[in-house]
Amino acid sequence: MSHKTLSRLELHVARALSAIIHDMKDPRLPIVVTVERVRLSPDLSQARVLVSALERSQETAELLNHAHRYLQEELAHAMELRRIPRLRFFAEPREVL
Repeated sequence: MSHKTLSRLELHVARALSAIIHDMKDPRLPIVVTVERVRLSPDLSQARVLVSALERSQETAELLNHAHRYLQEELAHAMELRRIPRLRFFAEPREVL
């Protein structure tokens, strides 16, 4: 898969995940969770998803990792892919100014 195609697909996955996370009704999640970046493996089997929140980014990433099966199912419904990647969430490191 070309780099350009993979980059475009990463953007589509990020947008779809943003919408799915926004619609989740988990009270433990912060009100605003941002999908900063998605990195797909070339074979589309894995996706590293960097997320940030105004507070508790690390805890948010852990909660999303716990819900990865639900998120993968929702992603499968939102996108037409042959293979849905295994989602792994990481907190986006933030610099304090």
